[in-house]
Amino acid sequence: MSADWLPPHQPNCMGCGPENAAGLGMRMRREGDRVLGELTLDDRHEGAPGYAHGGAVTTALDDAIGMLLFVLERPAVTARLEIDFRRPAFLERPFGVEAWIDSIDGRKLHLRAEMRDAAEVVAEARALFLEVDAEHFVEGARMSPDAARHRRLPW
Repeated sequence: MSADWLPPHQPNCMGCGPENAAGLGMRMRREGDRVLGELTLDDRHEGAPGYAHGGAVTTALDDAIGMLLFVLERPAVTARLEIDFRRPAFLERPFGVEAWIDSIDGRKLHLRAEMRDAAEVVAEARALFLEVDAEHFVEGARMSPDAARHRRLPW
């Protein structure tokens, strides 16, 4: 079991990219076949006063589930994402995020995640990711309006 932080999906990733000034700043590590991490949402992620926007919570869960792709060593994309919001996510509080594999059926990856404030579940997610050829990501970087920035990516 390694406690090393996983690399970001890419430097400007909205969930985990260290170069995205408006990003969530998530950091995730692998523990067995799960990933665990932490984040604190701030006023950049605000919905109603003092509360995190549901889109920011959804982004955190989607990104955590996406980190499982490092565990699976399979490139994939989000096909469906269902979120159950259990309680408010207040700003400036630390949250734990955990994601795990529910099941795999060919190229269909059924994945789960939850975000916790202390011991209480704030939100949970069920996702279907579809495995794609790595060329899918290369093409996206090539078609980007800022393609030069993406030339430094490892894929």
